Amino acid sequence: MGRLHTRFPSRTWLGVIIMALIAGCRTNGTPTASPPLTAELPPTPSTAPEAPAPTQAVMPPPTIASPDPGTETTTPRPAPTETTAAGAVEALRNGAWQEGAPMPTARSEMPAAVLGDLIYVPGGFGGERTLEAYDPVGDSWRRLADMPEGRHHLMATAYAGRLYVFGGARTGGWEPTATAWAYDPVADAWADLAPMPEARMAGAAVTLDGFLYVVAGAGGSQALLRYDPTSDAWTILAAPTQSREHTAAVALDGRIYALSGRWSDVGELSSVDVYDPVHDTWTAGPSMNVARGGLAAAVLQDHIVVAGGEVIITGRDTLASVELFSPSTEEWAFAAPLPVALHGVPAAVVNGTLYVLGGSDRAGAADNRGRVLFYQP
Repeated sequence: MGRLHTRFPSRTWLGVIIMALIAGCRTNGTPTASPPLTAELPPTPSTAPEAPAPTQAVMPPPTIASPDPGTETTTPRPAPTETTAAGAVEALRNGAWQEGAPMPTARSEMPAAVLGDLIYVPGGFGGERTLEAYDPVGDSWRRLADMPEGRHHLMATAYAGRLYVFGGARTGGWEPTATAWAYDPVADAWADLAPMPEARMAGAAVTLDGFLYVVAGAGGSQALLRYDPTSDAWTILAAPTQSREHTAAVALDGRIYALSGRWSDVGELSSVDVYDPVHDTWTAGPSMNVARGGLAAAVLQDHIVVAGGEVIITGRDTLASVELFSPSTEEWAFAAPLPVALHGVPAAVVNGTLYVLGGSDRAGAADNRGRVLFYQP
């Protein structure tokens, strides 16, 4: 671990510039909330088509048992019957959206990660150095120590009581970075990690079996990057079958799913790539119904949920649609849409409730709304 950074005020994002190369953004308990936000459920298709210099200090790395990278540690679940699988999807499809306390700093193009029962939201347009945590039980926000530098289009995941933040572009710029930081919520402090082997932005990060993975994104290659928090070291692994940025990813049943996104010479994607860590191989998974970039994604009751997104290469639209993927049937189905179309938005699940935080409601722009929407099946 490297130097520790004390908290200092965040800076306000001043403007968004066009970057054609990456087709970026241009131009438990649950909270006491408002009544459900009504939205019509679409039919399921028959075929799924700056401040004072920070104080220097040293944060020791966590003591973590080193996993065996060549051993599959996830115990497969028994395959559900067709009736059971269909019933589970139907139950998830018919939930209700409600609204929680808005973000103190409205932002977009940022990730979210869960530590304990709190959702941590670092960086993004409109608060590039900001770190805030949302408490779903109290329906409240708290401001935490600023990140060492401002970032938008960054990636984040959580592991062993710490928040890990990777890459992104600096405030006011569009060049991907290779930085890696860890946040300790007990000390409310940040520390430097070994940088990524290559710069990345607009990708995704997940945790699986004791390793942290950075999936796809713009900058460098498309190789999967694996970080070992026990040794503070990176490994370069196989690339997905489809290049993608402004993508999302989740870990489920011992595998990593890279979900839609976009690519400059292809446009918005509906494709899904599935990574097997035992064999370091990617295979194409069932495509989603709607092609989208800048989407939210999370795992809810052993199903993958994707929400929102935008279309800016093959058209100009912000999306409210929500889709569910059942690993047992390998099919996508529509669920109750978001009450408002959003892109550049993250999702997280706490105690069986899906949360979608912040985002912009105008395609290709950072019109940040700071809304907190939650979905209860």
